[in-house]
Amino acid sequence: MNTVHCVVLGLAIAAGGRTCSAQASDTLQLPPYQIDLTLAGDNSAGKSHFDYHLGEAPASGGIVPTAPPRALPRIADTRFFLLNGLHLGMAVFDVELTQRCIAIHHCRETNPVLPSSQVGQLSINFAIVAYSSGITYWLKKRKSKVWWLPPSAGAVIHSVGVATGFEHQ
Repeated sequence: MNTVHCVVLGLAIAAGGRTCSAQASDTLQLPPYQIDLTLAGDNSAGKSHFDYHLGEAPASGGIVPTAPPRALPRIADTRFFLLNGLHLGMAVFDVELTQRCIAIHHCRETNPVLPSSQVGQLSINFAIVAYSSGITYWLKKRKSKVWWLPPSAGAVIHSVGVATGFEHQ
């Protein structure tokens, strides 16, 4: 696999794909209904409120369309997943290039916090990405204008590691 294939694969993993137009179709959505099954007045027919079906309406109103609930703003939207996915993809790409470079004895890990094993490096990077995603979610939920900063900084830092990995091959 050459360098171009690795970069395209890393970006595809980081982007996570897009939904197709058939998944985003709004044509089959039905309005929500509230079923009022309380009895008004006497129960001369001998039916309890459990005897009513959707086809027949009880005396107090039957099936009543309700207003749709107010839509809450999405916190984990496309931009959130794109930035955090890019951070995660670049972290994995950085670790893999570093491990390959270490295996051919052209470089070594310069970060003193990271262990030299692949599993150790991936574990620490996954923890950092998870923490960064949590901070991003917290900031975005509180409508901070800098919510994008933690995953962007992580992606840039790992991009430097990827560039260094390409340089030492």
